[in-house]
Amino acid sequence: MAYMVRNQDDLDVQLEQAQDKLVVIDFFANWCGPCKVIAPKLEELAQQYSDRVVVLKVNVDDNEDITVEYNITSMPTFVFIKGGVVLEFLVGGNSDKLAKFMEKFTSD
Repeated sequence: MAYMVRNQDDLDVQLEQAQDKLVVIDFFANWCGPCKVIAPKLEELAQQYSDRVVVLKVNVDDNEDITVEYNITSMPTFVFIKGGVVLEFLVGGNSDKLAKFMEKFTSD
């Protein structure tokens, strides 16, 4: 299940607790149509990969500091992080690419 990040400190704790798991941060907005469309697929993938992936959701309107830190300009944007290193950005609501990236980065 995806975890809703409350603020920068919360994100820092979640990233630290993830340890060596893949972290996928979903930058979204409540008013974003594509974000709403891909949300069920993200939840499905979060459950499917729950033993290897931590899925975090960041509302861009509530967390501008985090949004600026990751230079997010479009929603949805997915940031893939492992071991504190940003591996990839995926911009847009392409559920096939999202699934392929999760598979790619969990099989390494």
